[in-house]
Amino acid sequence: MSVAQPQISIFKTVFATDLVTRSLFTALVVGSVLNIINQSDGVFGDAELEWISFVLTYFVPYCVSTYSGALSNVGHAKQVFLR
Repeated sequence: MSVAQPQISIFKTVFATDLVTRSLFTALVVGSVLNIINQSDGVFGDAELEWISFVLTYFVPYCVSTYSGALSNVGHAKQVFLR
């Protein structure tokens, strides 16, 4: 007799409130540090700010944090089910 694994919705996992909050915080911290390092003249000085790079510097850490958090949550749910 085999027991079917429950379906884990990746959509619900990715948009879970705790994961979104954690990913936004990570993106804010990491993106700010990277923008200060990479575009300090644009942020603090007279140089032109590269807006596409500025936005992507926040977007990429958000995506990485969300992806790794979702994989972790799905993996944890599968482990709990198999116990």
